Amino acid sequence: MMNMYNENPFKSFSASKMSENPRFNVSVEYTDFMGTTHRIVCKTRKAFNEAREFLSLFKSETTKINSILGEYPVVMGKFPKKFHKEIKSDLQAAGFGMCSKYLLK
Repeated sequence: MMNMYNENPFKSFSASKMSENPRFNVSVEYTDFMGTTHRIVCKTRKAFNEAREFLSLFKSETTKINSILGEYPVVMGKFPKKFHKEIKSDLQAAGFGMCSKYLLK
């Protein structure tokens, strides 16, 4: 005689639940050149793609800023005062004049 019931009655139920589209909830995190962590929570794939595009701009800007700052020496975690004027002018020329006041204190 054939058993009409499965050994585990929830086995097929869990498989059907897995096939349904679960809610899309992704968190995108990015740490910028100043150490600030930006966290964007995306509830749709469209929002996720927009967040990735937005953060790719951050990433390219951070790369440019780091390449400019990498040309100057760092002493005790700070740039020496004699290089501040040059650093500000280089950052201004690259279009990052606003961030120079945060980097040079």
